Amino acid sequence: MIDHLPCGKSASMDNLWASDGDWEEELAAAGVAPTLQKRSREMRDRLIGTSLEIARTIPFEQISVLDLCQATGCSTGAFYARFPDKNTLFRAVMLASAAQSRPLLERIIKETPFDKILPILIDSQVQRFRNQIDFFRAAFRVSLECSDAWSPFRRNSQRLANTYLTRLRAEEGIDQDAIDEGRVHFAFQIMYGVLNNTALNRPGPYNFESPEFPALLQDAMEMMIGCFEPRRAAKG
Repeated sequence: MIDHLPCGKSASMDNLWASDGDWEEELAAAGVAPTLQKRSREMRDRLIGTSLEIARTIPFEQISVLDLCQATGCSTGAFYARFPDKNTLFRAVMLASAAQSRPLLERIIKETPFDKILPILIDSQVQRFRNQIDFFRAAFRVSLECSDAWSPFRRNSQRLANTYLTRLRAEEGIDQDAIDEGRVHFAFQIMYGVLNNTALNRPGPYNFESPEFPALLQDAMEMMIGCFEPRRAAKG
């Protein structure tokens, strides 16, 4: 039994889930039992939201179904009526995490002055991975057993790259002929690949705690995108 688990679903997630038209379909695809009544949906979402908050601070394999039920205020029968097992619940938790993070990351790209987008985005991501390292490690384990469990994060990466492409194409001073869509997407693949590998393996020589880590990751992304040299030369 684990003491002092967070309880309840964060209020901010209500609006996010309600605004996501694919939420019910994605839960069904993850193996979550369908719910017909509002009360049943509310209990299901409370289980998901509470589990997400717990998984961000405690390794999920250390948490029992009984722990989750007690933190949520439901019976184990209510749990198993909605989720066949804890891994299915965690797939729903991964969906919820992606739904929560996507608009926050897209807002950085849409609203930040262009030359500050990558440093602010990368700093945000480094902090997120460092603070939620147990969650991402659990997500990797679940995705090894079910490859499509990683799909919500994969979609986030693609949408984030497309949002950045829109800003890039609208930015004065960028050579539009130099923009390569594939290279931009690969730059975001680099970002997530480095973040994921660092969370899982800590390969070094630089890790989340290294002060050089964000700047080096920004350099790698800018070199891959490939249309910043004139801007840098002008600054020099």
